[in-house]
Amino acid sequence: MINLGEAKKVTFKTLLENNIKDYQFEGLSLLSKILDLDTKTVITENEIAISLEQKNLIEKLTKKRIEGMPLAYLTKEKLFFNETFYVDKNVLIPRHETEELIDYFFSLIETENLKNKRILDIGTGSGIIPIICKKKFPKANIFTLDKSNNAIKIAKKNADEKEVEINFIHSEIIKANINEIDYVISNPPYIKTEMLSKLSNEINFEPKLALDGGSDGLLQIRKVINKTSELIKKNGKFYLEIGFDQKNKASRLLNKKGFFINSTLKDLAKNDRCIV
Repeated sequence: MINLGEAKKVTFKTLLENNIKDYQFEGLSLLSKILDLDTKTVITENEIAISLEQKNLIEKLTKKRIEGMPLAYLTKEKLFFNETFYVDKNVLIPRHETEELIDYFFSLIETENLKNKRILDIGTGSGIIPIICKKKFPKANIFTLDKSNNAIKIAKKNADEKEVEINFIHSEIIKANINEIDYVISNPPYIKTEMLSKLSNEINFEPKLALDGGSDGLLQIRKVINKTSELIKKNGKFYLEIGFDQKNKASRLLNKKGFFINSTLKDLAKNDRCIV
């Protein structure tokens, strides 16, 4: 039997030697989850006894981490917008770019009355966008769409834990029966198929369904734009997250469907990341 101090030393050393950049943070996260202790306790305490079962689990998850499995899938959680959400291998791990998208959405509609307005998130994944929107605008009617039944289950789980009411739609985009939407938000897959094999090992653990944008990276974006043109109100607003090099092509697709480009949002790397 070992104690917590020894477990920390071994875990940190293993992660560091295997080039895990934030080895201390990730080690603390793993130990906190496995031992069911808050992070402060894991940091400050050393004499807490570690059972053989816990020791084996620490070694097992540490091994998976150095093999490339993302930390979020090992701890089954991801911090997003200062909220902790459940995630697993069935959904994309929320990115900072999507936080920026939501922030931008909020900043542009902060003066509007959203009572009874209809907001739709297309491709919901873990449900982060509709849940954050519902908490921000409790009187709005929130809808969310995904063709993955597993994703819908996870999104429902997160909505239940956050105690918010969301209208879930399990359907292919083109078959979704919904209309009269005031605001559409979507973060569709936009990576070219040929590029998937060249991504980092970590990203290859995530569901291809949530990453693969087809041969030109625009397959799912086209579907989202086409469907949104049918279901959105005449004066509705559409917030579309895109790949860093897709602004011009996506803008042309939007223009063809009668959308007027209002503004764009750049990410921290100064790349165009969202079209409104």
